[in-house]
Amino acid sequence: MKSLKDILASTEDVRESDIPDQWKESFNLFMFGQTCMVEYNEDGSFKEFIYYGSDFRRWYYLNEKSILRDDKINKLLE
Repeated sequence: MKSLKDILASTEDVRESDIPDQWKESFNLFMFGQTCMVEYNEDGSFKEFIYYGSDFRRWYYLNEKSILRDDKINKLLE
């Protein structure tokens, strides 16, 4: 799985599956009511949401201190 920094550095749109579980709730609350894309399986069933990279970057910079703190803690615990 990509790290949030890797996703930030990319210019591509962000798949829901790329967001680490510990940050999904925060990101989903931020995205509530905003536009995103939906990817469907070949049979027409829902597959996953795809978010615009600009929305992800805005969320990242709003939460950057917490994200960097958690990254530092995780590295120390490894």
